[in-house]
Amino acid sequence: MEQKVPVRTGNLNVGREVLRHLVADNYPAIARSLLRPLLHLLNISRSACDGDVDKFLIMLVIAMRTTEHEAFAQYSQAQLLSGEVPVFPTLGANVRSVAESTGTPRETVRRKVGELIEAGWISRQGNDLRFTVQAYQELAGVRVAIEDLAVSNFEVVAALARKHFAESPNH
Repeated sequence: MEQKVPVRTGNLNVGREVLRHLVADNYPAIARSLLRPLLHLLNISRSACDGDVDKFLIMLVIAMRTTEHEAFAQYSQAQLLSGEVPVFPTLGANVRSVAESTGTPRETVRRKVGELIEAGWISRQGNDLRFTVQAYQELAGVRVAIEDLAVSNFEVVAALARKHFAESPNH
């Protein structure tokens, strides 16, 4: 029996909206599967930052600015872990932008950034805060938890979609 696959419209938001509704409609049944890996990620992150969730949020903002730089995607995982790139490229983050992004008071961000620099996880070049290879290496457990979260959520949503489209082949 041939399964019908939804027609591609070129508008990715159409598919995303259908999936978002499937997730919302089925949330009570899938919540445990979505929340468990998220809780694991948050626990691993808090532990990696010595119980300081604000430090993790600061690292996350700086990591986002790193991943948004086009050069970052050109590196392999092996290159990033090897130390070949001691300080990663960035589109730029500073204490003010991190404070605004996280809603954390600027003085708190400034103090915690100082601690992250002292730990070797962040490098300051001018006003730019940059993610270091040391942070990338030492936060491997967090990265694995992020990967697990992505895979787990994909599996849950894919199973919902398969079931939905099997039951509604005219979609």
